[in-house]
Amino acid sequence: MTGDDKLNRLFAAARQRPPDTTRVEFGFETRLLARSQTEREQPALWALWTWRLMPVFAAVSLALGVWNYTAPATDGSDWTTAFADNADNELVAYYTGE
Repeated sequence: MTGDDKLNRLFAAARQRPPDTTRVEFGFETRLLARSQTEREQPALWALWTWRLMPVFAAVSLALGVWNYTAPATDGSDWTTAFADNADNELVAYYTGE
């Protein structure tokens, strides 16, 4: 019997035997649950920054509200009135100084 015949018989016997997976199976559920728990615990980065910047957003909103409330009343000669009326002649008069 040559070395090739022995090797072929050895490979045939190895193919007949089911693979040993007991070492891989050990603690599979524990590893799976630990991995899913760590993935679930990591918050989204944008959500974290949203909660951290919420006081800034609230302060800006409050400041804009106070500024809008305390702004002096206009007499109608500013550019916002010209745009709000949609009158071309008032807009032209405003820009030309007439």
